[in-house]
Amino acid sequence: MKFSSSTSAAVLGILITSCHAQVKLLATIPELAAYCSTVGPNTYVAVRYENTSNIVTYDFNECYPYELPTGGLAQVAVFCKTTTCTNKPNPDCSGGAVPPVPVPIPAGTVLPNVVDFVQLLGQGATCQRNGLSS
Repeated sequence: MKFSSSTSAAVLGILITSCHAQVKLLATIPELAAYCSTVGPNTYVAVRYENTSNIVTYDFNECYPYELPTGGLAQVAVFCKTTTCTNKPNPDCSGGAVPPVPVPIPAGTVLPNVVDFVQLLGQGATCQRNGLSS
């Protein structure tokens, strides 16, 4: 199979753009981790969403949507506190748990949203303080 130079250039452009986006995503992890040291005792996660320059945080028992109402998907999250989370099928965290098993997440856990996999887990999460040391 022979590709034209314009097809090859387009494919190369897509690959470079994708790699640049992943490097940029990974560069925000230290920023989010540092931000975690400044948050209050009830804030459990710091999130960077696409199309926004602000870090968004969520407190225990507050809905953490994987996509903002404005359309920006979560790109990377750093958990500031040890927590137990339940994925929800809707972005407002309504509906039953998906799957119906809470997931413990230690403080310092980094969850990058590589290739937008986060929405395969559900549309949001609610997280509670747990008894594990943070």
